[in-house]
Amino acid sequence: MRLTRHPFAAHTAVAVGAALAVAGLLAGPAAAAPAAAPASTATVAAASAGDTIIRGTSMLARGEAWYSPDGRTMLAMQGDGHAVLYHDGVAIWTARGSYGVGNQLYMQADGNLVVYDAGMRAVWNSQTHSHTGAYLAVQNAGNLVVYYGSTPLWWSNFRPGGPGDPEDPGCLPRPGRLCP
Repeated sequence: MRLTRHPFAAHTAVAVGAALAVAGLLAGPAAAAPAAAPASTATVAAASAGDTIIRGTSMLARGEAWYSPDGRTMLAMQGDGHAVLYHDGVAIWTARGSYGVGNQLYMQADGNLVVYDAGMRAVWNSQTHSHTGAYLAVQNAGNLVVYYGSTPLWWSNFRPGGPGDPEDPGCLPRPGRLCP
């Protein structure tokens, strides 16, 4: 698992995390971490051979990315503000509305995956709030999934285990052809 971090990410994450904690959007270690703390690697773990797990209160700033365990799938908060999922170097999903204005991508403690602009206004979200303890999985198969326990609440390209899952031989998702 590889994490790409911006040089000022730890300081920015603490400042933004503190602001979100005051607003009641974040809770937990990211809001209370000292400025010298390492980036949020404690909230990123490989849960299985095919998923990188991103826990609530984790953040990507511009220029950072989270990778699937095999490194073929990357969720990037690009320098242009666009949150994009890549598989084998090809963009396969984007957080619509984030291009040019997105500043940070958060997996919040309430279970919502959100892109914020520089003024901390939400420009895109997964609409999975009110699920404290939910987490994001960056999957080898080229999918993002917000899970609450073992239940998928939101997915970028296909419902895990459902129609469109690459494990289903009837569908091969790729750019321009996402499975039903």
